[in-house]
Amino acid sequence: MKPYAPLRAAGRALGARTDDRRVLDAVVAGGVVAAATEPGGRAPGLGELLGPLFAGRAAGQAVLVPWTDPLALFERDPASASRLADGWARACAGTPGVRLSVSSPQGTYRGIGDLLRTGRHVVAVSTAAPPTPATCPDWAWPLPVALLPDGLSEERSDLGRRLTARSALWRECVTETAADGRWARAGLVLCRADTASLPPARPTTGPTATVAVGLLEPGRASSGAGTLLSRIAARYGTTNAALADTGGEVAEWLVALLSALANDAPFDVALDRAAAVVGASPPSLRADPRLLDTTRLSAVIARSGVGFSGDPSAGWSRTLPDPRTRQEAPADAEATARRWSRLLREVGHDRHRQPHRVVRTALAVAGEGTRAAAVDPHTVYGLTVWVGRPGREAAGQEPLPTSSFLPDRTHRLRITAVQLHGSPPPLTGRFRDVDLPPVGRSEEAVFTVVSGPPGSSFQVRITVFHRNRFLQTGVLSGTVGSGHAPVFEIDAVVRADTDDLAARMPHDAALALGPDSAGAPLLTTVTSDAVEIRAPADLSGTVSALTAALRDPVERPEEYGDYRSPAYEKLLISLAQSGQALYRGLFGERIGLVPRDSAEALRRAAGISVLAARPGDLLPLELVYDKPLRIGGPLGVAGRLCPEAPDLSDHEDCAARCPGHYQDDVVCPFRFWGASKVIERHVHADRSAGLAKDFALAVGPAAQRGMIEFGGSLLTAACDRADRNAERAWSTAVRLLGADSAPAASWRELAERTRQLREGGEPPGALLLVVHSEKVAAGPARGMPCLVLGTNDQLSLYETLEPLLTGPAEPNPLVLLLGCSTADHRTPLLGAQLRMLEAGAPGVVGTLTPVLARHIVPVAVELMSEIRRLAAATGAGLLLGEALTRARRAALLKGEACALALVGYGDTDWEVRAPRGIGAPGEGAAQ
Repeated sequence: MKPYAPLRAAGRALGARTDDRRVLDAVVAGGVVAAATEPGGRAPGLGELLGPLFAGRAAGQAVLVPWTDPLALFERDPASASRLADGWARACAGTPGVRLSVSSPQGTYRGIGDLLRTGRHVVAVSTAAPPTPATCPDWAWPLPVALLPDGLSEERSDLGRRLTARSALWRECVTETAADGRWARAGLVLCRADTASLPPARPTTGPTATVAVGLLEPGRASSGAGTLLSRIAARYGTTNAALADTGGEVAEWLVALLSALANDAPFDVALDRAAAVVGASPPSLRADPRLLDTTRLSAVIARSGVGFSGDPSAGWSRTLPDPRTRQEAPADAEATARRWSRLLREVGHDRHRQPHRVVRTALAVAGEGTRAAAVDPHTVYGLTVWVGRPGREAAGQEPLPTSSFLPDRTHRLRITAVQLHGSPPPLTGRFRDVDLPPVGRSEEAVFTVVSGPPGSSFQVRITVFHRNRFLQTGVLSGTVGSGHAPVFEIDAVVRADTDDLAARMPHDAALALGPDSAGAPLLTTVTSDAVEIRAPADLSGTVSALTAALRDPVERPEEYGDYRSPAYEKLLISLAQSGQALYRGLFGERIGLVPRDSAEALRRAAGISVLAARPGDLLPLELVYDKPLRIGGPLGVAGRLCPEAPDLSDHEDCAARCPGHYQDDVVCPFRFWGASKVIERHVHADRSAGLAKDFALAVGPAAQRGMIEFGGSLLTAACDRADRNAERAWSTAVRLLGADSAPAASWRELAERTRQLREGGEPPGALLLVVHSEKVAAGPARGMPCLVLGTNDQLSLYETLEPLLTGPAEPNPLVLLLGCSTADHRTPLLGAQLRMLEAGAPGVVGTLTPVLARHIVPVAVELMSEIRRLAAATGAGLLLGEALTRARRAALLKGEACALALVGYGDTDWEVRAPRGIGAPGEGAAQ
């Protein structure tokens, strides 16, 4: 299609003396009619075509109509040009106008767009693109924006700071995100339009964006716009792409775009308004016509379900505030947009913390269909389990419309049922695999359970997994012969949202430690093909021996040097022996408690999920050692630490390159599970923040909110008792990690630094805290657990943690809480890491034993440096669990045994990103 061919045809039909405006009216109207005419059918009149569209629109809202080349219409019926020109003026008089979506088999043509924009009653012009892929996210508020993903981090940071300082809309209505990665789901990507900066078009393998906008150099004509738009769209996995001239000031243009969107403008109109504000040429837009109205704020609100009337006892409506009850009256549309963005952010947070589908159970006597009203003695029951809506379920309904990661994806879940009563409980659990559709209830799993004698306990633990990772767990409990029906209660929700399960990394095994009906510990091991239940043997004694050994470097620091020091070799040999005893105590392969296939699956596992049912349960899998050993004994067989390990590039090279791999008198540091496996740990907590049991234990990564962005800000703080021993370690950490300043000496100082960073739009990416833990000794708070910084600055765990952690709905830092057994629940700390997870930290790293700063700070530096190095190498970030495992491995090879005391809590799938400003090993490190 030549841009001016339909214009010349209409001019010929109307006559040489016809006014140019009338000719253009005929072209615009002819294209609208041509797009609405079926092949071989009658062309509709403009009044019957546009009248219903305008009638259904609110005041001030232009209608979106398709437009196609009217050349064939004018050639077939030249007289129609006059009728169409007159009809266009009548049909659009007094209306807000139209937005044209140009359809052409040849692609995008800048010339026809510029021509149609000059027509009367034309508000915006876009080119119709193919349907948006199903994997594209819905437009959302707050708006996830990826700034200049192919540019320098310094350029992105500078632009972000200017926008934060300039625009309240940016601060409150936008969430900065990335354009690629496991959890990246950008609504709007802003990239440079320069073709040299774009990689070749390639199929998108990861998540996609809603719209990608290429920013042109000021005054540059977008020649070859069709090709450039195709490259941009392919790069970011969407069909919706635009080219925009920002007039040389990206921040001003973007603020104008946000302002138009806040005023409920569709995306095509918002692009045109932004260009007008900065005095730039009109944009080129190719988009799925269905997208353009869904970007309006009112459309997003309608999809969210907020403020809609309904049954207050069903689903999400019971947890969401109704905006009509709010008392404030915003003065303008931007204030309204900010208020709605805050509310929708809260809705999104609730959605990720409180499940809209939960475990449900029904107990019936085997062979009968009616639900059991009570538990009778010595009776066989059929227990039906499924995942569905809480309360009464209505088929085909969801309490809050979902925006699924993959809308048509059905997830395969594993449901296990473990009978906790009986003497002893059964040695084998049962599992069923069921499908969970995107909407509605899952398939049902049916289990057989048997009750005991009158007055005995009746308990069955139900757990739901996806890819060997915990989703939810709870217990069906009652008393046999009491006359009351058993009650199912959820103990813990590990993962609330089920929309984006497909993006999560699979684990190879899952371990759950909890009590049986008599309170004795019971370990459930779940692998791909088995569920084994055992009472762990002498677990507490073995764990005590391991933690006591790890304290030796604290008590005799002068004895320890690098990897080849005699004290370090002796310590790792002792840890390996106790770690092997821990393996036997947990899994008992030597005495036949766990089948050999399951034991081998645990050895090969790259990722393991752990859930402890009681805060007092300690399951330090990091210290498990699974290489066969023959050391000591009556013959006094001497052991040795593998001398080859420091020279191996990776632990996977061990079998091929290490001569001691198969020697049972050689201790390999890579065979400790903390150095070879990703271990994800969750613990039931005493809900200090008053959270219900069906509220997720921690914030997990999800679409559009799955990254820990380190930026350039890392804050450190230390207790004096640690800092006096570690001046050189701290100075190295500050230099290596790009920390903004020396360690804070008080909680107030740390809070002030955090507040300043947050107000500047760059919240800290990590908090490195070397603390002391104790209980308050005197006063009204006597006995309360607290953390100590500086000389004696105490922070009670029951106090608010703001602004260090500002709630799970906001970006929060990774917390490295290092010091006096911060991961040991038996200390006075009583689970500080769990409190911080509740408060919104994406992850917390603690220590199993007391450590010296001179030992643990280098390990923390290694962790941060490893994140930096791998993030720079891969370009798409690094998963938190893998980073922690690699850091332990690197630290062990440097002679830092306390690396095995590092224990992570929270989801391991957070993607950690760090710009080039954070140093890697060798960049300024002290020698």
